[in-house]
Amino acid sequence: MIKKRSAYKVLLIVCMGFITVGCVRAKSPELPYSNQQKSNLTAGMVKKYVKVSEATQTDILTVFGAPNIITRDKENNEVWTYDRQSIASASEVAEWNTSGRVGVLAGGLVGNTAVGGGASIGGSSGKGSTAGQVSSATFTLIIKYDENDVVQDYRMMATQF
Repeated sequence: MIKKRSAYKVLLIVCMGFITVGCVRAKSPELPYSNQQKSNLTAGMVKKYVKVSEATQTDILTVFGAPNIITRDKENNEVWTYDRQSIASASEVAEWNTSGRVGVLAGGLVGNTAVGGGASIGGSSGKGSTAGQVSSATFTLIIKYDENDVVQDYRMMATQF
C-alpha cells in the first residue's frame, strides 16, 4: 500500500511538471522593431566604408556582416545584397512625430550621386492620435565586386513610410 501511494505521488509530481512545462509560453520571435535591432547598415556607414576600387569583401564583411543574398552577374562577378527592414511601434511613431525628424523617401545613390526620392527635415508638435500607427523603413545595399573581390560598384536605396 505504501509503495502504491509513493508511486502515485511520483506520478502526480511528474504529471504536474509536464503540465507546468506545457503551460510555459515560448518566447515570441523578435520582430525587427527599430528599438530592438540596430544595424551598421546606414547611408552614412555605406558612404564611409564602401569605396569603389578600394574596399574588399573582407572589409565589407567586417563592417556589415554577411549579406542576405549572394549572386553572380553576367560577367560572373559576385554581387552581394544587404536588405534591412524595421518597424516602429505606435509609441515610437508618437515620439518621432513630436520631435524633430529627418527622413529619406524612396531615394537612392548611384556611386556618390543622389537619384530620385526626396528628403524632409522638420518637426511637429501636434497631439494627434497614434493608435494603430506603424512606421516601416527599408534599406537595401547592392555591392558588385570585380574578379579580385574589390568593390566595383554599389547601389543603395532607403524607404520610409
